[in-house]
Amino acid sequence: MDFREGTHSVVNQYHPEIFTGTSISRFQETPNLILGSLPAEMSKLLKPSMKPVMLKKEQFLYQAEDRLEYLYFPETAVISEFKILDDGRMVEIAVTGKEGGIGLSSLFSDSHFAQNCTQVSQAGSAQRVEAVAFEKLLRQNEKIRTGLSHFVEIYIRQISQKAICNMYHSVKERLCTWLLMVQDRCGRRILNLTHEQIARTLGVYRPSVTCIAQELRDGHLIDYTRGGIVIRDRRRIEQAACSCYLEVGYTAPVF
Repeated sequence: MDFREGTHSVVNQYHPEIFTGTSISRFQETPNLILGSLPAEMSKLLKPSMKPVMLKKEQFLYQAEDRLEYLYFPETAVISEFKILDDGRMVEIAVTGKEGGIGLSSLFSDSHFAQNCTQVSQAGSAQRVEAVAFEKLLRQNEKIRTGLSHFVEIYIRQISQKAICNMYHSVKERLCTWLLMVQDRCGRRILNLTHEQIARTLGVYRPSVTCIAQELRDGHLIDYTRGGIVIRDRRRIEQAACSCYLEVGYTAPVF
């Protein structure tokens, strides 16, 4: 099924300070909440090892067990981490946007290897940082390590919640939760998604996604455009989502 043109706008209601509040005014060089929250002297040390990059949709950043040469701190991109099921399907276990960093959890566990398959869900910008340089910053600054432990705790909580969600909640609930989480992290009106991509992310078959998407469209909760999906009624999408959506929030770290 092709996505068709919609005419309705989207209002970001979850964690509005991430998008419009004064809390982001201090992030002068990058909208990534972790990098933007670093003290000026730490940012200066890290800057020679940092490079802005544009990530393409469905681009793989790591395969499981790849050696970590770089960390990625999304700005407008959204990145998913997957596990491979026994039947070959992939299922998403975590999604990260401007609130986090890809590869941080491995450094915190003193590993230099990717724990999961990592793929770009929504194309956009990110800051790429040499893993060795960031690890050195962590080892030399206990304050930074303590501040980032909050992100790692939320990341672990998200993985744990995803496991529960995938086992006990309906595909419709999971789909609504995932749409909200993606929009929270990229802040875009139109989410560049296909039914095939959503099915792959949720670890279900495409016909299930197509039926549910049509139901949501008929109920005027979403619409299709040639670019993807538009959330027309965010409040009702939140009502249709499972409780996992409220369980996994995100905030800027404090250093």
